[in-house]
Amino acid sequence: MSTVSYPSETFPGYPRVTMDCPDGWSAHPIPQAQLAIRQERPAGEFRPNVVVVMQRLRPEQTFEDVVQQAADKLAASPGYEEVGRTKTTLAGAPAARVEGAWTTEQTGTIAQALRIAVIEHDGVRDLVEVTGTCAGGQATDVWPTIRAIQDSISVDA
Repeated sequence: MSTVSYPSETFPGYPRVTMDCPDGWSAHPIPQAQLAIRQERPAGEFRPNVVVVMQRLRPEQTFEDVVQQAADKLAASPGYEEVGRTKTTLAGAPAARVEGAWTTEQTGTIAQALRIAVIEHDGVRDLVEVTGTCAGGQATDVWPTIRAIQDSISVDA
């Protein structure tokens, strides 16, 4: 009998990701996210957050495919309006930014900034999604911070 392990040469681990955590923000572990922080707010207020999620891509998936899939997922939110989509970078890798907003009964308007990159390493390709979210009324004050946190991302594959 033999064994296999993760991470290993056959099953490489995800890249190491770091990001700035500004004053007034703190680590916030959540299921299925490799990294997450949120802004401290009084109880009952929406807490702006930035969440990093990674997943291994299939060989046939293209960067354009994953950007479109992410945009389609956002567009499925009731009342979603895309504010902008542009090419950018994430940790020096080509990336896309998709930004938009929608409204929910519980929290009102939700604004979201998604930055997506594909990181190639060790013979595999990993999707790195960095999602910043805040309530619509917080966007004027928080949006520059969310973008700065996204700009601070570093990835060591």
